[in-house]
Amino acid sequence: MNKDKALNILLVLGVFAGISLAIFSSIQDTNFGADNNWVARIGDIEISREKYLLQLEGLNLDKRVPLKEEDRAFVLERMIEEELLIQRAKDLGMFSTNTMIRGTIVQQMINMIISENSLDIISTSQLKEFYEENKGFFTSADRLRLKQIYFSDEKGGALDRAQNTYLHLVQGKNLDEIDSKSDESALEVPNTLMTLSKVREYIGPSLMQLARMLKPGEFTSPKKVIGGYKIIVLLERRDASPPDFKEIRDRVKSEYQKRKDDKALRDYLNKLKKWYEIDRQPKI
Repeated sequence: MNKDKALNILLVLGVFAGISLAIFSSIQDTNFGADNNWVARIGDIEISREKYLLQLEGLNLDKRVPLKEEDRAFVLERMIEEELLIQRAKDLGMFSTNTMIRGTIVQQMINMIISENSLDIISTSQLKEFYEENKGFFTSADRLRLKQIYFSDEKGGALDRAQNTYLHLVQGKNLDEIDSKSDESALEVPNTLMTLSKVREYIGPSLMQLARMLKPGEFTSPKKVIGGYKIIVLLERRDASPPDFKEIRDRVKSEYQKRKDDKALRDYLNKLKKWYEIDRQPKI
């Protein structure tokens, strides 16, 4: 292995390993001022004393004997080397070109944005109100009547035909006209209300799970199945009785938190779009 390749691998591994701890150090650890605020400088970047002490504390918890001077020196050198790798990766443009690093940065940013939500105390009254407003979401379908639109690989262009049909459904075109252009399936779905277990027998467990989340008139995007593609259209559903709030409180809380996090992320992204100048040229 040549030296350049070895260096690149070392940089990627070092950046990936330290990204969750150091990716924002270039911003957060730059505290020019009193000399005792930092323990090392790499160019114009400072490693804060607070971060250094936190690293020492973590190492101290893992050891059964007090830290020695060489332990402290070891920690400092590792932090310096980590920052060197981060800075070198930035100089090489890896933050903008390496998909693995970009994905890690994006995930870390998302975690940072929604982290404050986890600190909020969610009251029972808030959860009950959320449950009442979304009772249909938490109520399972008991019986379904649906139509499957099938496109066989044997006739060629199955995916293209399925995607074209999906667009027609989105545009509100007549379902009977659309269905007349589909292919016959070896197992036709009866035009009647069926239990979920019966639906599962006709379209399989994965499509059944998707179908039970639909509302009448809604449909799935084209889904790959053995031999071709299917679009499932829900025609009618009958729901079971809504579950008691106490029985699914944890599920309600989880969904409440998820939607709260989604809103926090969306609000933050909308703010970013106002803070930064964006030029769009979507035409090819």
